[in-house]
Amino acid sequence: MFNEKYYRLGAKKSAIRELFQYGITRKAIVGEENVFDFSIGNPNIAPPDCINETIISTVQTFEPVTLHGYTPAHGDKGVREKIAASLKERSGIDFCGDNIYLTCGAAAALTITLKALCVEGDSVVVFAPFFPEYSVFVDNAGANLIISMPDEHMDIDLDNFEKCLNKSVKAIIINSPNNPSGLVYGREKLQKVFDILLKKEEEYGHPIYV
Repeated sequence: MFNEKYYRLGAKKSAIRELFQYGITRKAIVGEENVFDFSIGNPNIAPPDCINETIISTVQTFEPVTLHGYTPAHGDKGVREKIAASLKERSGIDFCGDNIYLTCGAAAALTITLKALCVEGDSVVVFAPFFPEYSVFVDNAGANLIISMPDEHMDIDLDNFEKCLNKSVKAIIINSPNNPSGLVYGREKLQKVFDILLKKEEEYGHPIYV
């Protein structure tokens, strides 16, 4: 006997991944240089040389067992301190290594964050269009998904967003650049989102996490 809910989720095709597969098929027919594939977020330009150079240097100079072994659950302390220092320099906020928790990708980060925040009856708001797996992460945390529909430019519709908020909302997910639209939400628009959240937090008597 299988879990019927997750069987339905797994059996439903992802439009993003279907487009990705279609792109691969078309490249084989018309040539890779003739297909511009914006489906799955893969980079289409090479990384800076320093990326490859650092990887090669790390493999050649680090002690192998240390390099390929486990780190503490929240990540290597030295790495977390360097990330915190970079954040502090760029933002002016007093970050330290203990503020950082390293994960293997955004999916892991979202999963554990939503699991930590949400209890039965909570809701999470996402801005459409959104990465389809968000619905799985939210459901797995025992929360309800609320979809805020965009305006005609695929940007955040502030009126629609405010209507989505209620006392059950524990968090919102803001993905910028948006996947799949590619839209980068502007600072002014995000400030208006945060202003609405602050007003609602005061009204509901609890924080809404971003």
